[in-house]
Amino acid sequence: MHTDIDKTVIRIVQDYCFKNSAINLIIEFVLTITPSLVASIENGNLALSDLRKILQKRKDFFFANDLDINLFCKGLYKKLNYELSFYADISFYKSILIFKQKVENGNFRGFPKASTSEDTLRSTLSIYIQQETFCEPRSGAGNNDITVPTEKVIIETKLWKGNEYYNSGFPELNDYLKKANYNEGYYIVFDYNKKPNKVIQENGEVFDKQYEGKLIHIFFVIMNPVTPSQLYKTSKEKS
Repeated sequence: MHTDIDKTVIRIVQDYCFKNSAINLIIEFVLTITPSLVASIENGNLALSDLRKILQKRKDFFFANDLDINLFCKGLYKKLNYELSFYADISFYKSILIFKQKVENGNFRGFPKASTSEDTLRSTLSIYIQQETFCEPRSGAGNNDITVPTEKVIIETKLWKGNEYYNSGFPELNDYLKKANYNEGYYIVFDYNKKPNKVIQENGEVFDKQYEGKLIHIFFVIMNPVTPSQLYKTSKEKS
């Protein structure tokens, strides 16, 4: 992102405070929460629950302005997401991180395993990407890769169907990168398993890999994540 993202966030928060006639302690409030907000935004992991935790650092602000923290939080979250969607300088890499986060934060429910194909998930990702994209048929496979000309990258997408199927994606993506004369690719794997597969256990859900001189960014999008309520239930059962 631009180095002036701090100023952008400050403006958004201040505008929202003024809109809600919340002027008491506004300077202290904005300056306190901005660093944490910016860090979460740049890491692509600002969820509503995260925003609420950040805002709770200044409970005195809500008391001084007689505000409901939950209502304020929901409104500010909506405003941040809307205004930052026009912030064009977010890196492509971070935009893919945000896509992963958005899917795992609840949108995965719209893609049940039994009725969701690789084409559906690939098309959803292509629609999400703000830069111009196009899909080019892969010879003999009947699938498509996503090409993003402005970023000079190609995206390979697959459902997780085991190590062999996963590994088959690298030579396919590498072949496309060579033909396009690109040096960087993205490999997005949608995984419906509840337990982490072997690749995730060894590398994490997001990592990079060099393949025949090409840099491949690998993202596992968890399509059946453990929800907070499930974690709470499990912790209660163990206690």
